[in-house]
Amino acid sequence: MKLYVVRHGVSTGNSPGLLMGQGDHPLTAVGEAQARAVAARLAPLGPMPVYCSDLLRARATAETIAREWGPASVRPDRRLRELDLGDYEGCGWDEFAGDATLRAALDADPYNTALPGGESLALLAERVLAAMRDIVATCRHEAAAIVAHDGTIRVIVNHHLGVPAEKWWTLSTTHCGVSLLEWTDGWVNVRFVNDTCHLAGLVLPPEDQRDEGS
Repeated sequence: MKLYVVRHGVSTGNSPGLLMGQGDHPLTAVGEAQARAVAARLAPLGPMPVYCSDLLRARATAETIAREWGPASVRPDRRLRELDLGDYEGCGWDEFAGDATLRAALDADPYNTALPGGESLALLAERVLAAMRDIVATCRHEAAAIVAHDGTIRVIVNHHLGVPAEKWWTLSTTHCGVSLLEWTDGWVNVRFVNDTCHLAGLVLPPEDQRDEGS
């Protein structure tokens, strides 16, 4: 089975310097162009079911991809959402960095420390990997796509590469970048990560140069 994992196009909530998790924001004009570009990139590989986060920016990207195949279905799943940032949703990086108590907790245990009112990376991984396993079990030998968020994609790729918790943030993705995982005889291969060749010529927003989340 081949699983194409796609980050959504840039949305109105992707403002440089701000944290965005599960805030629901539509695609910008650039995000829509990115979605059309990744749809054209995947078109020859389908049709295939398209699973996605139920947040608007991911659903809109997934629907653009699925339209290339006519009857291909879009299947929203809230388990594929971005990390729940809780009290820090929409806040600035400076405010986040200035929370000395939280920073100390994250330094001591970055994987299991939950954000105030939100989730830990461990909880994010638990729900995302459960959704991914259900998708793999359902699709079996067929191809499928997941359209989700930076954190969601980090979970999937880091898990299969065996990345340790202290290196969890090392991986970064681009809006509408594509990664490919392949299941063969019980073995999982990460074929490539964050392919962006289909975005050549598009003007990328600042947040794709310095990642600010989701």
